[in-house]
Amino acid sequence: MLNYMRLRSGFAGLKQELKKVRRKKRTVSLNDAENIGILVPIKNEKELSEVMQFANTLEVIDKKVRLLGFLLDDSLRDKVDKNIHVISKEDIKWNYIPNTEKIREFINNEFDILIHLCTELCFPLLYTAAMSKSVFKVAAYDNRRMPFFDLMIETNEESITGFSRQIRYYLDKIK
Repeated sequence: MLNYMRLRSGFAGLKQELKKVRRKKRTVSLNDAENIGILVPIKNEKELSEVMQFANTLEVIDKKVRLLGFLLDDSLRDKVDKNIHVISKEDIKWNYIPNTEKIREFINNEFDILIHLCTELCFPLLYTAAMSKSVFKVAAYDNRRMPFFDLMIETNEESITGFSRQIRYYLDKIK
């Protein structure tokens, strides 16, 4: 019950904040993108490795990638690569809204493509994606999150590798 109340308060806060957000929306192909932001929950070392692999595949094709991860296990903090900016439970308010300078910087960065790699609800990262000034936002399909994204992909994948492969497939199809 308490988590439900906290989440409801977070969504209410997000709804209020979204009224102030202005961004330039347009469809961007992977080929045309220069700057890509990736939001990802990190539960274990395997996911940490998978997201680094995905970022590397984008960097190989000359994309500037910025990763923001939400650490669900603080013991992973020492294993996180210096190229991943991380937030954790200490960085969020009681209503799950993230409140750090890292988040404000990420939100204000106008990425050509923002990839939200959460297949389940992770409110701090959803808030960050929704508030982002990115040009083209991509995420897993969930009808409750439709207002926040420009392209949503139906997926049964739970792994970062599987879902990122699907995202890459569809972004490659955009001309």
